[in-house]
Amino acid sequence: MAAAAAGRMAARASTLQLAVCGLHLRGQPLNWQLTDLQSKFVRECKLIAFTDAAGKTKPGMVTVTDGSGAAVHLEVWEMPIENFGHFMLQVPPPLGIGTVKLGDGGSVKGFICEGWVAESCKAGASNTEDITHLGSWLKYIERQQQP
Repeated sequence: MAAAAAGRMAARASTLQLAVCGLHLRGQPLNWQLTDLQSKFVRECKLIAFTDAAGKTKPGMVTVTDGSGAAVHLEVWEMPIENFGHFMLQVPPPLGIGTVKLGDGGSVKGFICEGWVAESCKAGASNTEDITHLGSWLKYIERQQQP
């Protein structure tokens, strides 16, 4: 019994679950950065977060505690641990990786955005937009493509 548990622990330690919500989603332009590093799609789920688009080109998530957040669509991918550093070299600021809380109460590593972007959005900066109400990056893109 102990040997089986040790085997499961070793298997878990060889991968990292990573939540993505924008350009890395399946079918989006940067998804290849995951698949080229042997990452495997695990599931879709919701994240409790504040979402904005920096310069209307990428999404950024900032966890909030004031109740202004909402569930947004994301995907969880499983990446080999040895590939995580290579992936991080492709992540430009103001994006980073932190711990995100999932709608089911669990948490995984995932994309977060530096807090100054959310502050800029709250202050009405023209290069940010709160898209929380849309619920997903994909809905934001659809809205941008409408005439």
